[in-house]
Amino acid sequence: MGGDGYRVGIDFGTSNTAAVLAFPDGRVRPLIFDGSPLLPSAVFAEPLPAEPSAVSADPSPAEFLAADPSPSGVAPAAGGLLVGRDATHAARTRPDCFEPHPKRCVDDGTVLLGGRSVPVPELIRAVLRRVAGEAARVAGAPVSRAVLTCPVGWGTARREVLLRAARAEFAEVTLVTEPVAAATYFVAVAGGRVPVGASVMVYDLGAGTFDASVVRRTAGGFEVLAAEGLPDVGGLDIDAAVFASLGRTYGERDPAAWARLAAPADRADQRAARALWDDVRHGKEMLSRAPRTTVHVPLFDDDAPLGREEVEELAAPILERTVALSGRVLAAAGVAAAGLTGLFLVGGSSRMPLVGRLLHRHLGVAPTVVEQPELVVAEGSLHARPIAAPPGEAAPPGPDWPGEPPPPPEPVEPRRRLSPRVLAAVGLAVALLATTAAVLLHQWREPPAADLARLPPAFGDDCRRGAASDLPGATAALHCPGPTGDAVVGLFADRAAVDTAYDQAVRESGGTPGEGDCGTDGRGEHRYPDTGPARGRVLCYQEAGTATFLWTDDETATLSRAVSSTEDVPGLREAWRAWTGSPDFPTAEEGELAALVSLQGCRRAGVADLDDFAGAVAAVTCQPNAPGATEVSYFRFPSLEALRGAMDARVAVTGAGPGVDCADGKAPGFSGTRRFDLRSADLGVLSCHPGPRSTLVMEWSVEALLVAGRAVGTDAAALAGWWRGSFGPPVARIVEAVNAASTPPFPSAEERALLGHIPERTRVNCLRPSAEQRRVNVGAAPVVAAVVCGPTSGARIVFYYRFADVASMRRSYGSGDDGGKDCTRLPDGFNGESRYSRGGATGRLRCGQSENGNRYLEWTTDQLAVQAFAFQGGDPFAMIDWWRHDAGPVLTPR
Repeated sequence: MGGDGYRVGIDFGTSNTAAVLAFPDGRVRPLIFDGSPLLPSAVFAEPLPAEPSAVSADPSPAEFLAADPSPSGVAPAAGGLLVGRDATHAARTRPDCFEPHPKRCVDDGTVLLGGRSVPVPELIRAVLRRVAGEAARVAGAPVSRAVLTCPVGWGTARREVLLRAARAEFAEVTLVTEPVAAATYFVAVAGGRVPVGASVMVYDLGAGTFDASVVRRTAGGFEVLAAEGLPDVGGLDIDAAVFASLGRTYGERDPAAWARLAAPADRADQRAARALWDDVRHGKEMLSRAPRTTVHVPLFDDDAPLGREEVEELAAPILERTVALSGRVLAAAGVAAAGLTGLFLVGGSSRMPLVGRLLHRHLGVAPTVVEQPELVVAEGSLHARPIAAPPGEAAPPGPDWPGEPPPPPEPVEPRRRLSPRVLAAVGLAVALLATTAAVLLHQWREPPAADLARLPPAFGDDCRRGAASDLPGATAALHCPGPTGDAVVGLFADRAAVDTAYDQAVRESGGTPGEGDCGTDGRGEHRYPDTGPARGRVLCYQEAGTATFLWTDDETATLSRAVSSTEDVPGLREAWRAWTGSPDFPTAEEGELAALVSLQGCRRAGVADLDDFAGAVAAVTCQPNAPGATEVSYFRFPSLEALRGAMDARVAVTGAGPGVDCADGKAPGFSGTRRFDLRSADLGVLSCHPGPRSTLVMEWSVEALLVAGRAVGTDAAALAGWWRGSFGPPVARIVEAVNAASTPPFPSAEERALLGHIPERTRVNCLRPSAEQRRVNVGAAPVVAAVVCGPTSGARIVFYYRFADVASMRRSYGSGDDGGKDCTRLPDGFNGESRYSRGGATGRLRCGQSENGNRYLEWTTDQLAVQAFAFQGGDPFAMIDWWRHDAGPVLTPR
């Protein structure tokens, strides 16, 4: 495969660069960089050895542009420039060598990176070299033709910087302005209807700049009627507003620590500041999909909550400037907002929901958005007319304008005219030959309809027949085209036959089931996809210079195989992902699970984790919210049966000791399994066992929510302490689910009446106590209603039992000692019993302390026939103060 006929469209952006490759056959696909269509435009200059000439050896910007040491007219880029995610990764240790936004430096000439003066064109060339390399990898040979976009307001000098850098990597380079490329995309690709003579507005909000343009469609493309930009407005400025808002909070808490983040002086502080800026950006982007998130603040070791409304309030003054400018550009173009055929949003920062709302409110035009606004300009450039060449230069050839038919060919006089009869005979013969060839080719290539119906949907309908021997055990085989070559799809008699063939392949490859990750590496075996219900299993391995992906589809009883050279593992991996599908994070189920557990930094859990919890439909791994655990993951199941089956399988695999309570971290060998409860309400199973690499693992289920959890740590006591305080979703959500699943649903009419007598400050997360707990507290005495609540300011757990009459209550309480000590006077050892009178209520009050130091209160209320117990109390004074004011029950319902 050669690079002739390929073209690459490149949108070199402030924060990210997007590139789209056009194939000779008309297909178009975005280039993928490290698994993403967006390549960070960041550049990292690797530190040079400390030599006297190290800095002076770098050319000046003028020398860089004027010198012509290579045919392209650009000095060869100095070694040691990392770009994209490699650059951002390296910047963690040497932030002084890092330039995250080269495009903003276009007028600076040179940039000082780690003591090294690097010309800006060299930074740009480094990014474009990465694009050229990926394009060559996909095309099979270097791609010589490139179309680059630039802001409409860039003059000759800026364009020349971009052109000279690009011509060092591509033989033929043309420029297209960004608004023209965007408008062309909406017509040529998105199917928008813009008649000749009609005008549209392009609202381009990127990371570093904003541009508003009004363009009019002509017979040859689009012309710019008016354009204006704001060089100081973009997503980065919204990030800065969020950063400043955090500073107002944390600067007051510790001015010196915040100053280290706001103006870092050394490398450690620079790393911390970079981490905060990155987290602010990621949090802002997440709020386009979710209503709230958190931002980790280094040096303070704190997690700041961040909500969509808060960010929109901070962003509103910035975005209002863009809306005002859009109105001025419309006026300058002489076009009324009502006269626009379209208002197109492009640039990653236009994803903010507030953008569309403000534009609609002020201009009265509903904006048009696309799924990936970051790719609009790059793909549109491939269809747009280039910028006119300067005087004296020939204009480079541009693509045909979509929808404009080519002119009819000039008539050519034939050398000899044939008679109509001869022409008819020749035409008939050609038609017969073509028909015969087509039928034979169709019969050879076209699979039977029944075989096509069994194909996994992602393969489409352009597969052809293959030999069944291509996959041993298959009844038929199909060859389906893909970006890196054909995939062979074997059709098997049933799923058992598929499993037999697949298991044999796993054994022959030497792979270990349940290890590795084919989605990120070239070796592994696991279920797929990496979220949602499993569709099958995948095996990937490498041997003798060949990389292989082999995967099953349970529903269609097929086994597919794709092969490439080991040098093209990334391409093969992306092809496999395209065939099998893996939605972006978070899916709806993952988003709901992350919101349920209310933790920060959640990401999709690894496929190995999903393999451990078979049957889960979503899994996330999040940052622990307290010390003790190093990592915590949660798994959501479709049914209680699936959850219990997964937990039973985990206990069987790990061999955790049955009936052993490990909640305190003291189980021998950190091995134990038993059910656990929340204030006597049964929740699920807790299991503990040693993990790999000297780790400890706690796994548990919350059956009412159909959720399982896994926490990993290294210290038994600390990990168990984390679990006791943070084992799952917020307690209120657990309580709500437990009560809804109760039979009958909690609260019943009698329980609701009892709750009405409990003060609001104690009426917290109330449940129905278990039958066993009732037996422990009040024996076999019949009760009308029972509730348990907590925690409170006086005790963590409080039980209330209402009896049918006072006599039953008193029998349950037992005999009292009128001469006993008054608990409200805080007797020695907090041990006493006496009558009390409080707020019109009378009864008996007992206080005590158990052997393990836990304090308790027990009291009766004669007027309501209620007996109450408060366990796990704190300071005696706090307990009695709570009992006097907030324990109840009160005589008048609240």
